[in-house]
Amino acid sequence: MKPLALTILLMALAGCSPLQLCLADADQGARDVRRALLEHQQNLSRGYAIERVRVPVMESTPCAAPGGGMTTCTNWDYDVAEIRHPINRQFERERIALLQRQLATAERQSQAAQDQCRVTYPEG
Repeated sequence: MKPLALTILLMALAGCSPLQLCLADADQGARDVRRALLEHQQNLSRGYAIERVRVPVMESTPCAAPGGGMTTCTNWDYDVAEIRHPINRQFERERIALLQRQLATAERQSQAAQDQCRVTYPEG
């Protein structure tokens, strides 16, 4: 399921109004750009990028054995590992500048869409 669809579904289940759903959807693009901008700013300040990957691990847990006793069972679970990648600082600066320009555009579009939401779904 796509993150936006999941967000809308969760908000609907939480009792959000059509206006609230519309406003959240209208701001999704700007939130995505803000998230990417923050990630690249953090990369530049740290000096490296972080990739998070799921790593399978075997876990041993106590479980019931035939005849009512206890035994050890092993099951697969997942941990998250962080992999550090070197960055090109100039590329990160250029990406940040591009994302800042995109954010200004996305925020204008978001505001226009939110204004339309308020017209379409007036409250009160």
